[in-house]
Amino acid sequence: MSKFHKMLIASGHCDKRGAAFCATANKLPRGEYGMVALCIKDNMLNLYDVDIRRNIGTLLYQIKLSDVKRLKAHRFFLCRSLWFVYQGYEYSFNHLIAARRSLKVIQEEYNKQFSK
Repeated sequence: MSKFHKMLIASGHCDKRGAAFCATANKLPRGEYGMVALCIKDNMLNLYDVDIRRNIGTLLYQIKLSDVKRLKAHRFFLCRSLWFVYQGYEYSFNHLIAARRSLKVIQEEYNKQFSK
């Protein structure tokens, strides 16, 4: 686990799984865009503002992964993207950095809604 992930666990931004990554937000409900940190804590995906040095800033959104609709993660060559709908709003991200393990956690939490 990287120093970045250990720091996020210690600060309480994500749980012991260390599922967190940075990405470029293309579409968020209030029109924000740019670099964000996506941190998974239990069943919540928390989106934070983040600077170029990956310093975590303001909490922008809290998303209950079991309520997400139409989750899609794509891989095109080395680029990854993530798209989903939550409470009627579209969320879109690309340029996911070191996200493979975290995307598995997101998928697992999302799938829990179908196993009820």
